[in-house]
This record gives sequence, structure tokens and C-alpha cells, in this order.
Amino acid sequence: MKDLYSHCQITKQGHYNALKREQEWQIKERLYVGFIMQIREIHPAMGLRTMYEHYNPEGIGRDAFISIGIYYGFRTKVFRNLTKTTFSSPYSRYKNLLVDKNLNDINQLWTSDLTYFKVGEAFYYIVFIMDVYSRTIVGYSVADNMRAENNVTALQMAFKYRKCAKFNYLLTHHSDRGGQYISEQYIALLNDAKIQVSMCNEVYENAHIERVNGTIKNMYLEHWNISTFEQLQKKLKRAVNTYNNSKPHSAIGDRTPVAFEQYIKELNDENKPKLPIWTCDLSKKQNPNQCIIQF
Repeated sequence: MKDLYSHCQITKQGHYNALKREQEWQIKERLYVGFIMQIREIHPAMGLRTMYEHYNPEGIGRDAFISIGIYYGFRTKVFRNLTKTTFSSPYSRYKNLLVDKNLNDINQLWTSDLTYFKVGEAFYYIVFIMDVYSRTIVGYSVADNMRAENNVTALQMAFKYRKCAKFNYLLTHHSDRGGQYISEQYIALLNDAKIQVSMCNEVYENAHIERVNGTIKNMYLEHWNISTFEQLQKKLKRAVNTYNNSKPHSAIGDRTPVAFEQYIKELNDENKPKLPIWTCDLSKKQNPNQCIIQF
């Protein structure tokens, strides 16, 4: 063994120290894999980079952590949305009110959209309403149809969540031109609550809520083996609660939506973060690539 150590230009002590380090690393590696598995139980599709930056595990660098995750098969799966859910009305009289809009508090801009989720051979339709400033999902609903009643249910939940029935036109509700959003009942609710109505002309003008659609479906629902409508209802509630209370967002300082809303309560209005929405005038029909949509 002495000759072997000499040939390899190492010492006996160096050899045993290397073995010890290898054994310690194997133990740490199992701990990191267990840690990733625990996080994925809550957030089934949270990226490894996001996981590392938010939870900051001790004793390992970001690249090594990501490499371990990839090696053990924790690469996230991407699902494609192939079903159309927006059937725009050419008769909408509402303009896009987000041009050069800046937010500095909650209840200034809500955005809503309708998406779908397939269970077996059946399609179900989910409505989300999100407060753009804090990223909080304030209302949602799921049904087996795309009638306006589903959107109304989500809007009523949003009023209840915010514990407010009148907004004195300080709040703007933004959506696409889907027929559900110009139904008499939906518009009446917005008008009664003194909420401004804003609608987009192109998909990219409603990007905030489009991202939420993908997050809830692809990071949560798609991973939970849902087989019935009743399960979808329960899992949707779980996904929204997890998103609001546990999912960090880089745009709000790596805080969760609920934590961010608690944080801004302690700030004076002048110290609250400013969130610009659009930096171009859509009425001039600029190239959307020249517009900045804040997420």
C-alpha cells in the first residue's frame, strides 16, 4: 500500500480523508434529494434554480444543487395548451386602460382569464382573477362549461376575498374580449362595485393572467393524477392556496403573494414598490416586441 500511495503521489492520511469526504458527500446528497422531494410534494413543478434561490440549502452551491436534481430526474416537464377558450366579441366597447399604468398597491388592477383542464375525455373550464400588484389569486371557479356564470362565481369570490363591495373606480378589471366578460350580469357586477372595465385586443395584452394559467395547471394540477370533477375542485383549491401562500415570485422580492401583501402593509405609500404595466401606447399599434409587460 505504501508503494501504491507513493505511485499515486498521495499519503495514507490523504487517502482516508478523501474517502471520508466522499462518504460525507453521499450522505449530503441523499439529504438534498430528500429535500427536493419534499418541496416537489408541495410544488410539483418548481424549477431547481427557483428552489435553490428561495430555500437556500446549506453546504452546496447552486450549480451543484441543480446538477444533483437533474441527475436524479427532477427536471420539470412542460405541458402544451392546445385548446382555444377565448371567443372574442367584435362588439366590445371597452378599451385597454393599461397604457402607461403604474401600480403602487393592491386593488388597483385585477386581471382575469378562462382556461381549460382535461380530466379523462372531459374538458373543464377554470376562471382565475388575480391582483396584478401582489400576484394574489383573489377569485377562481371551475365548471364543465364556458358560460358566464363561472366567471361571475369567481368575481363574487374576489369581492369576498378582498372584503370589499365598492372600489370607487380606483380598481381596473382587465380581461380579453371573451363573451363571458361582456355578459350583462358580469358587467353589472363590475359597475355596481364601481370598477373600471378594461379589455385587450391581443393575447400579449393579458400576459399577467396567462402566466398564472400555466403555473396552476403545469406546476400543480397536471402532476396530481386527477380523475374526477370532484377531485379537480379540491385540487384546484389546494393549488391556489399553495400558489398564494407558498410559491415565491422574483418580481416581488422572492416573497409569496400573501407575504408580499403583509410586507407592504408596513410601508408608507411613497415607499411601496412601483409596478409599471405598459411602456408603449397600444393605440399607435406598436410592435408588441417594443412593449414591456411587467411580470
